[in-house]
Amino acid sequence: MIHTMYDSTPLAEPPGPGEPAGRAQATRERILDAAERLFAEHGFAATSHRQITAEAGVNLAAVNYHFGSKEELFLEVVRRRLEPVNRRRLEMLEEAERRSGVARIEDIARAFAEPVLEAREESGRASVLPKLMARVVGEPGGWAEKLLPLVFASVAARFLSSLERAMPGVKREDLLWGLVFSAGVLGHYMLLGDLIRRVAGAAPGADHEFRTTERMVDFITAGLKGLRRAPSAKKAAAPRRAERAAAERQRGGGRKKT
Repeated sequence: MIHTMYDSTPLAEPPGPGEPAGRAQATRERILDAAERLFAEHGFAATSHRQITAEAGVNLAAVNYHFGSKEELFLEVVRRRLEPVNRRRLEMLEEAERRSGVARIEDIARAFAEPVLEAREESGRASVLPKLMARVVGEPGGWAEKLLPLVFASVAARFLSSLERAMPGVKREDLLWGLVFSAGVLGHYMLLGDLIRRVAGAAPGADHEFRTTERMVDFITAGLKGLRRAPSAKKAAAPRRAERAAAERQRGGGRKKT
């Protein structure tokens, strides 16, 4: 048995060849739970191996055995929290497509947004997921770029494919931007939802959560539908933009003469 210099109590060892898989999995989950709490509260950089091992009741060898490095542990902590959300997203999308062959835009928007909001408000987890996502977005290290292909790429491709069937004639590039903007709305609420709730004077509860979900779905739906504006409307906007640019240049020239 290995002990640390900081604690004389016995700590969990990495599993040996004959150790039951159940015990190894329990150790792994204990490390993830401890790391999740610490990363959410203190961030990646401010959380040490020593804190993680003390919180989880394991030694450093166990952390290295299961995850290899602190970086891999952080990625797995976030992935563990987001993968159930993405599974539920895909389930809802598939249900919508089974109902009508081609999913309605409203149902695509609901499948994209609702599981995220449910996870945010999940009992006992309301403060963890927003804090973790704030760390992903705000901390140095390029965590968003590292997580995107691991957690979101395949889901985004699936939603993009469904939108292409629901909105024929709309460019794929425009649909992709629509998903990006929709994700931005979700991310903004994920990080600032509690503040928005306080500013709005809304009491927590199921009714508030329901109304927030409906507002979000309506907003994302309207944005996606806006991507299929008639080409003539887009063409009509071009001369107006040219006129504004010419007016700006003229005003700038007038200022230089004076």
